Amino acid sequence: MKKINRFFPALVVVSWLYVIVMMLRPVEVIAVHQNHSVTDILVKNFPLTNKGKIEWWKENARKVDKQHPFLLNRKGETFWVTIWDFKDGYQQEKPDDTTFFPSHSTDHLLCFEDIKAEERCIKKENWLMQVTRATTGTMSYTMEDASYYQKPGGPLILEER
Repeated sequence: MKKINRFFPALVVVSWLYVIVMMLRPVEVIAVHQNHSVTDILVKNFPLTNKGKIEWWKENARKVDKQHPFLLNRKGETFWVTIWDFKDGYQQEKPDDTTFFPSHSTDHLLCFEDIKAEERCIKKENWLMQVTRATTGTMSYTMEDASYYQKPGGPLILEER
């Protein structure tokens, strides 16, 4: 019993250290795919909180736009950016074989036409965040559990659902 009493606190400390290290890893942009005014950004290590996601966008959008222009700097233009978790990597376009009922549908995948390899799709379930800009300059941030908007020069406002 005494061994367990010594082991448990050490396990808790190691677990917390692991979580802290995982949360502090920088976001890695793996790829950017574009189709007109729609941009898909594939990332690893994206922030867990809504606030962290929006802050990451505000701090890194210009850097991503310099490498892959997506209308960020064109006033009066709309853009639509979707950020995806790249945890499963690219996959072949084929039906989901993990479902109980067999299917021929590939609707669970988002495939990129600009990739010519067989493995050119990602799972749609790995969606993390959507960022849009209206012609008025109003920014919208949509995550799984909340949506925010911000008018030019205004505060960030949580949208009622």
